[in-house]
Amino acid sequence: MDKENTYSLLFLLGLIVGAGMAAISIVEESNLTNYEWAAKIEETTISMEKYLTQLEGLSKDKRSPITEQDKAYVLERMIEEELLIKRAIDLGMIKNNPMARGTIVQQMIKTIISENDRYEISDQELKAFYEENKGFFTKSTRLRVQQIYFSNDRDGLGFERSMNAYELLSAGEPFDEVYKLGDQSALIIPNTLMTLSKVREYIGPSLMNLANQLEVGSFTKPVEVPGGHKIIILLDKESLGAPDFLSIKDSVRAEFSKRRDDSSLRDYLENLKNWYDVSRNLPN
Repeated sequence: MDKENTYSLLFLLGLIVGAGMAAISIVEESNLTNYEWAAKIEETTISMEKYLTQLEGLSKDKRSPITEQDKAYVLERMIEEELLIKRAIDLGMIKNNPMARGTIVQQMIKTIISENDRYEISDQELKAFYEENKGFFTKSTRLRVQQIYFSNDRDGLGFERSMNAYELLSAGEPFDEVYKLGDQSALIIPNTLMTLSKVREYIGPSLMNLANQLEVGSFTKPVEVPGGHKIIILLDKESLGAPDFLSIKDSVRAEFSKRRDDSSLRDYLENLKNWYDVSRNLPN
């Protein structure tokens, strides 16, 4: 690839990759010394660090050493990026363009929380966070339940038939056989483990609480429900305690980082609200 094409590619890459960096720099005023800045566009400063970072990126792509022409070219492209962003602001394009505003907001958020990446999270911090949030990392109880429904509409003897079924179950009759004595329910319960909230959707809160108190393999007495009576049997139960820290260390680290980033962003935004004059005029 010749030098002209290399410069054209660099320019395009600079506009794409550098746009986010430029968008941040235009909202900051700098008091950098002559040794710390590479260019100034009115109040906007291109830092020497940023300029050298761009040069370093170019040097990795080039096989030959960086020339003075390369140095000048990179700086001019960075200046032109700043000028385009500045002109876009002057024309109200960033203010009125939701996509442009969203890009800048996302870049600002990344910049704010990226500071956290400089600090390594110690195992001691993770363990303390885990202990404080064990409930978050503990899986909820899951139940596998079934019901036998006895409708009063069939013969008006729903309660009597449910008591007969209860006595058979108590005598050791297999559930599958006793189940055949019941009536078809409008709501079929899936034969799988479900969270308590899901079980509640199928049998209601009262029966869910009763089921949760049962031992696996046991069943309730007939319970009156609209239109008849039900017997609930608990077929399986999964009630896990808090998992071992080492087994979920990566998950703990991810949640720790997420909450730390959220906290950093919230603190930064609160500081901005105190830094700038903000007025609110909510409608009644």
